[in-house]
Amino acid sequence: MPSSINLASLGRRVREARLARKLTLEAVVARTNFTISWLSKLENGQLSPSLDGLAGLAEALGCGVETLVEGLTVPPRHVVVRSGNGQSEHGATRKPSRNGRGRAVGTNVENLVNGWQGAAMQPVILHLGSSDRQRPESVDAQRFLMVLEGRARLEYDNDAILLEAGDSIYFDASFPHTISNASRGSARVLSITPATAAPVSAG
Repeated sequence: MPSSINLASLGRRVREARLARKLTLEAVVARTNFTISWLSKLENGQLSPSLDGLAGLAEALGCGVETLVEGLTVPPRHVVVRSGNGQSEHGATRKPSRNGRGRAVGTNVENLVNGWQGAAMQPVILHLGSSDRQRPESVDAQRFLMVLEGRARLEYDNDAILLEAGDSIYFDASFPHTISNASRGSARVLSITPATAAPVSAG
């Protein structure tokens, strides 16, 4: 099993499932290829079963694997996303470039925390094509933008703010705003908002 499963809790759940069915260690072992020592260590949180082993145990206990592991996942302490490996959203396409990383054609939203369940923040990289412009938006939250490459224009309320590479802005995102590319080529903008940010109703 992956180390992200709480083994102590898994062991307790296996024991509870076995006892609820009035099965002894010997009775479960007789239905599987496991040994009493293996099952005992598992129930005491001292053993990490393989997926096949867990599936076999669930079958012997007459339950599904999800019954044994649901809710036992331990959140990671960190998630590393290497350059260009974020989860692409909105179906944007990328054309190859000389450095092999590809260049954005149109808007591409690169999610940087797709490996963290229940994240409190939503950091993404906006890949803006040469003529790309996002639709006006507003959310009931604060927002942080930093231009990583190229130039970007933030139309915020009644202002037009030009941001160069390395520039950043922190603002009240409940006001309507639009992000567009102000470069001849592509631009990349880091955007961070709370994951629970809700769109502001126009009405």
